[in-house]
Amino acid sequence: MLNKKIISFLKKNKENILKSKVLCIGDIILDQYMNGKVERMSPEAPVPILVMESQKYKIGGAGNVAINISNMGPKTTLICLSGHDSSSIIIKKLLRKEKNLKNFSINVPNFKTPIKTRFINKEKHLLRVDNEDVNFKLTTKYKNLVIELLKKEIKKNDLIVLSDYNKGLLDQDLIKKIIEISTEFNKMIIADPKKINLSSYSGVNILTPNQKEITDSAKVKFLDEKNLIEFGKKTIKKYKINNLLITRSKKGMLLINSKSIIKIKADAKNVIDVTGAGDTVIATLASMLTLGLSVEDSIKVSNHAAGLVIGKSGTASINYFDLI
Repeated sequence: MLNKKIISFLKKNKENILKSKVLCIGDIILDQYMNGKVERMSPEAPVPILVMESQKYKIGGAGNVAINISNMGPKTTLICLSGHDSSSIIIKKLLRKEKNLKNFSINVPNFKTPIKTRFINKEKHLLRVDNEDVNFKLTTKYKNLVIELLKKEIKKNDLIVLSDYNKGLLDQDLIKKIIEISTEFNKMIIADPKKINLSSYSGVNILTPNQKEITDSAKVKFLDEKNLIEFGKKTIKKYKINNLLITRSKKGMLLINSKSIIKIKADAKNVIDVTGAGDTVIATLASMLTLGLSVEDSIKVSNHAAGLVIGKSGTASINYFDLI
């Protein structure tokens, strides 16, 4: 639960949030949901038979982050990639419905929007199938287009979010250039990482890996809390990261910076679906920081927001008034 001080702040700023502006850059993903019910096992193999009742598409990845930010109130701009494939066509149609989201989809002829297909039995996940081009790499020509758009839009925005799903847009070279430009224009930058090598995000204000991602970066199978904090301290010092926010599912969050280590308990009453919870965290965090709320209090609000969103099914989002 949020304390009275934070709730008071949120109530006072419910108009100001609409004046905030956030630029989101990252990998867009198409989420497909195949909903049905299982009543028997297959005679062909020891697997359940899902009788499909409905299917739906939602925008995932950086698109979901941008939608979460937009729903929270700030004017949001999204820079992502698009292609000529069926997933890209569906994404374009879905993006046109997001009236409060300004979208710059850079058309790359050989790019295919990744699609994650989830098979759901009465709100419980049975299977996820990923379809993507794992060998796709963005050429210099299109990297330069991203940089041109960034330079054009950066002055109009209060804060930059990098939503890295490691799907081909944000390689180490492009991330470095984005961080350099953001620093040059004195814009706070938050990065949600997928790369094991965290040096890619050197110089960001806030890095938001989850427990698995930070463990993979440490190149070990498991990190207890003591070693997690120790590795976190080394990471922020080595890569000049101001704040390291580690999301830990049921264990809540851990904020590590040069001044303090803050543990934040999970704030969830009813867990239905954790899909997109990380997107909610970074979107809420970005939105709160544009209002001038401290990093610590912004994290508390994002933790509360994540607790609300995992009580919903599918790639969900919440708005500012859900918080208060």
